[in-house]
Amino acid sequence: MARLRWTVVFDPPRDGAANMGVDHALAETVEPDAGWLRLYRWVRPTLSLGRNEPAADVYDFARAEGMGIDVVRRPTGGRGVLHDAELTYAVVAPVAAAGRLRAAYAAVHAGLATGLRLLGADARLAVGAAAGPPRAGACFDATAGGEVVAGGRKLTGSAQARIGRALLQHGSVLIDGSQNIVGELSRQPAVASTPSASTTLREQLGRAPSWEEVATAVAEGLSAELGTGMVGGELPQPAMRRMGSLERHYRSREWTLRR
Repeated sequence: MARLRWTVVFDPPRDGAANMGVDHALAETVEPDAGWLRLYRWVRPTLSLGRNEPAADVYDFARAEGMGIDVVRRPTGGRGVLHDAELTYAVVAPVAAAGRLRAAYAAVHAGLATGLRLLGADARLAVGAAAGPPRAGACFDATAGGEVVAGGRKLTGSAQARIGRALLQHGSVLIDGSQNIVGELSRQPAVASTPSASTTLREQLGRAPSWEEVATAVAEGLSAELGTGMVGGELPQPAMRRMGSLERHYRSREWTLRR
């Protein structure tokens, strides 16, 4: 992926449907020689569901609404994630340049770990097997091989999809807060796990770094891992034009409640 011309976008907060629409639009419109790193936030706490994760009979959406939590379904796989006190990243690149999806997954996580070490976190890549099939529960309840951990606890969660000729990988870097709310919103008994399965930068550093600090470190880490510079920029116009219809798709109940 080093031969691509990379642009990093520090994007303003958007709601769940808009965030997923932008990520998807970047993947649909990416040019053959371009790579994108989008770093972003959410205007409200949002539960995102994996593309094939059970939903309607599993999560209590009325309770989520009462708690002021939005719900959106991602175009990528995996399990539920509460997006709140975090940095969210999206890497978009042509599959022809990214190579094997598993290798790209590992490269992105290595870059995240490098960036988080710049902040002082003892961030490493977990060893072990890849994630299993989707089921109800929090993404941060369990760690899969290759994910970023600190002190043996999960610090980032990521998901990946191939969209047309592009790779989309996006995920969360936990700055503060708790993922326990995902389990509280589930109608099913919680999957056995330990309360300390995940961690945050606040826990690791003894302080909560600002979003801007984390974004800068992540961009530097990924740039170093990919062996290429990244130029700051804005979202490309083709993606912004495509984003509108995709946002409507991610806002639809038919997509969110799909089985």
